[in-house]
Amino acid sequence: MMKSAEWKISPRETLHEVMNFPDLNPVILQLLRKRGVESREQIERFLDPRIECLYNPMLMKDMEKAVDRIKSAVKKSEKITVYGDYDVDGITSTCIMMKTLKKMGGNVDYYIPSRLDEGYGLNRDSIEKIHGRGTTLIITVDNGISSFEEVDYAKSLGMDVIITDHHEPQDLIPQAVAVVNPKQNNCHYPFKNLAGVGVTLKLAHALTNLDQQTLEDNLELAALGTIADIVPLLDENRIIAKYGLKHLEKTDNKGLKAMKSLLNISDMQLDTTKVSFLLAPRLNAVGRISSAEIAVELLLTGDETRAFELAQTLESINQERQAIESKILTQAREMIEKDLDLDENRVIVASSQEWHPGVIGIVASKLVEIYNRPCILIAMEGEEGKGSGRSIPGFNIFEALSQVSHLLTRYGGHEQAAGLAISVNNIEIFREEINKIAGNTLNRKYTPELNIDMELKEEDITLDLAGQLELLEPFGYGNPKPVFMCKNFCVNHIRTVGNEDRHLKLSLKKKQKQIAAIGFNFGLYKEELNMAPVLDIAFYLEVNRWQGITEPQLKIKDIKIPYLQDELLIKIEEGYYRRFFSNFKNEMVRLASSGPLPDTSSTEFIKNEDNLEKNEYVKKLFLKGRRVLVIINTPYQAWQLLEYLKDMEDIKNDTGVFFSLNPDTERGKKNIILINPVDIGCKKNADDIVFYDAPFSAQILGLRLKNMSAGSTIHAIFKKADFRFNHMVCQKMLPEIEDIRTIHGLLNRLSSGKLRFVINISDFKAQLRRYTDFDLHYMGLINVLKVFQEMGVMMDFKIKQGFIQIDKQSGQPQKTSLETSNTYREFVFIKKKLKEFEQLQGGI
Repeated sequence: MMKSAEWKISPRETLHEVMNFPDLNPVILQLLRKRGVESREQIERFLDPRIECLYNPMLMKDMEKAVDRIKSAVKKSEKITVYGDYDVDGITSTCIMMKTLKKMGGNVDYYIPSRLDEGYGLNRDSIEKIHGRGTTLIITVDNGISSFEEVDYAKSLGMDVIITDHHEPQDLIPQAVAVVNPKQNNCHYPFKNLAGVGVTLKLAHALTNLDQQTLEDNLELAALGTIADIVPLLDENRIIAKYGLKHLEKTDNKGLKAMKSLLNISDMQLDTTKVSFLLAPRLNAVGRISSAEIAVELLLTGDETRAFELAQTLESINQERQAIESKILTQAREMIEKDLDLDENRVIVASSQEWHPGVIGIVASKLVEIYNRPCILIAMEGEEGKGSGRSIPGFNIFEALSQVSHLLTRYGGHEQAAGLAISVNNIEIFREEINKIAGNTLNRKYTPELNIDMELKEEDITLDLAGQLELLEPFGYGNPKPVFMCKNFCVNHIRTVGNEDRHLKLSLKKKQKQIAAIGFNFGLYKEELNMAPVLDIAFYLEVNRWQGITEPQLKIKDIKIPYLQDELLIKIEEGYYRRFFSNFKNEMVRLASSGPLPDTSSTEFIKNEDNLEKNEYVKKLFLKGRRVLVIINTPYQAWQLLEYLKDMEDIKNDTGVFFSLNPDTERGKKNIILINPVDIGCKKNADDIVFYDAPFSAQILGLRLKNMSAGSTIHAIFKKADFRFNHMVCQKMLPEIEDIRTIHGLLNRLSSGKLRFVINISDFKAQLRRYTDFDLHYMGLINVLKVFQEMGVMMDFKIKQGFIQIDKQSGQPQKTSLETSNTYREFVFIKKKLKEFEQLQGGI
């Protein structure tokens, strides 16, 4: 069955800014608030970012010192070396500084250390090489803020160093001629989150006396580095990315044109996704397994033929990187499945002599996606291993490494990614120690989380909103593409598309609204989705422009299937509604009227502290060997548990499933699953009693608690989201008022003016689906007819073998209210009590 992520849904808020922006959809304002964009000025700046809104680079600490020293070096024809880094941020930074200094007439070259042989940042060997070239001024780009000893060593050789960087500085900074980093102490630059290439762009702008053309000439490279380095696409980064993408689309850069040509994206509109997944990986690949100088030459060359040769080289290296990555991923997965107990290892640590250290970080990221837990891969060479780790929200991997630093040769990184070096002899104890740390901070729930920006109603899903969402582009870190969700879609039509039928095209319906959707890599689930009466869908809302048609389209991110209309559910529903139909309404009214709200303050409930998925929680209880009673109130939640347990023979043999309790049926069963919404008695000898889902009223909960034996442990594991299934039962028992009116109108049309007429129930339900998306249950139809009878709009009805005979009142029917029906009033009362309990649920 399809497995979904755990959805974290942000609530909608009441907005006061709507009047200030009457043309903006309120959803857009909500999304901006989530991104910290709230004031009128902030909103206008975000929606209409302009190049002239970039801040003056001279506001950055030490910028004036850096400019003066560089201009002096150019004037005196001193040899200048730009010291870069081997990732896209460092490569593009190197290129911008090289272009700028050459344009100024500088005597300049560059140096990028080998990732494999030298590692990140300045080192003594590289400084000696640079000194041997006759360099008197080193300018670091995207590195250097932690290079204390290296800067001192360069100074001892007679060289000056200017540091430009964006990484977090320590309290002290290297004793360089100038340190240009907006994050350093006492730097009052308004925006702190520039990428390394953003800082370099600022220096280039300052060096050319704030020449606007300098910005225009370098925006495409700055955007490339900014997007690739995963810095927040807000404020200046947003401006750089937005305008840089436009420059990338029509670039004159020979290297970028060659890359785009090879990737067949020359005529495409570029967005952050294409940059992140097409251009950036190829530039990064050379730094990982070859020399980043190839990428620098590609981006600086003015020779079209040479550019194409270099682009082909990049493509070959990237293919090699992909092959290495694929091999490591396969080996790592085999190792994990064979050698690691995933119940005990909350952090995956795996190592091999065969792995390439330049690629293990990418593989670690993929393993995190697969296993949803932190992962550290270690490439061993001789007695030392080089490791790369990636984490999940809630586990600070850098902090964890700090706690086991005595086992490491060196380490660095941040909350979600880190690198390390370790003696091979320490790997096993390192695995044990970091898992002990994780045991104190991570629970055992390994379900990935999906952050949902907002729940939309079907009326919110419009072409206007889809179009306005484009105002929020470019999307990326800090400004993620909004993810929405909407519940209770019905599937009108579904088909597979694409290579090997890997994708799905769906026509969805909710009430009277038809909505198109596409799900990439969801093709496997076609048959399962066909069996789902309703779907909850998490999605991106986009404008679909195709063959002259413009319409809103849902790009599916995730799907939740509340239940399947399979043999198991049919069996449960049949037993449930057959047993409880006749007394459901009367018992619910009686029990909900039994007295004031119960006081549960003195009742000790065991909560789901590990936040396990509900079925996992019940399974864990069953396996303890105690006597367990699980009380379930709706057939749909019963289906979820029984579907989960269906292949667990050891549990099934000890478990009985009943609609009512009596000594004969219970005999010999240690565990009982009771599917009953109105039973208030409880099995007296149960060690554990589990409220799996919500009762239909607080009074029913109170009566059940009152009737429990004192020795039972009570587990309340239902959540507010579970109430939807109670509402679903109420809806099936008696539809909503609009649906009742629709049924009445259809019956009138089918009667053709006759006082007595017969309808085929199946045909009637099929016709009804043309007007509404709810699935009329047989029991619901009977109750609707009872309502009509009590209102006096029909005299009688009889049901036999799939047909209904209806006798209408003769003469002109008097106008009457639904409130005159006792059946209708009682169901309104039941729904009211359910809603009251839903609002109180946080109190138990």
